[in-house]
Amino acid sequence: MTYVKKIERVALAVPNLEEAQHFFETWFGAEFAPEELIEDMGIRYRPFEIGESKMELLEPTRDDSPVAKFLKKNGGPGVHHITFEVDDLDAAIAELEQRGGRIAYRHTYGEGVTFEGKVWREAFVHPKDAFGVLIHLAEKKPIQHAE
Repeated sequence: MTYVKKIERVALAVPNLEEAQHFFETWFGAEFAPEELIEDMGIRYRPFEIGESKMELLEPTRDDSPVAKFLKKNGGPGVHHITFEVDDLDAAIAELEQRGGRIAYRHTYGEGVTFEGKVWREAFVHPKDAFGVLIHLAEKKPIQHAE
């Protein structure tokens, strides 16, 4: 694929952020960034690093969130998605769809969503097209401040 820069991170769905954070800090020396509340997605989000790798914990804040549905469907915690970073989300989506892939969800309206001090435009490849794995495509840009 010409549009993928790298595997950016792996996201884990968990029922309790504090318990999961304690585990990764204690067992693997993970270094956590501050928690963020993403209300429109219905999640508490806590990114962390282990060595050179990035991961994130996702805890649902309401029963209708995608993470709550994942936990219920899978009977507990697990890998929710894998993020691939791309330079140009529109081109990535076009290339993927040209090859027969389907996008399950797009979050590309306006400027995107803000995570970790950057604006992310994102889309999720349908898991049925990716061996049951939800693939997250993310274009990250610095936040533009008005002058």
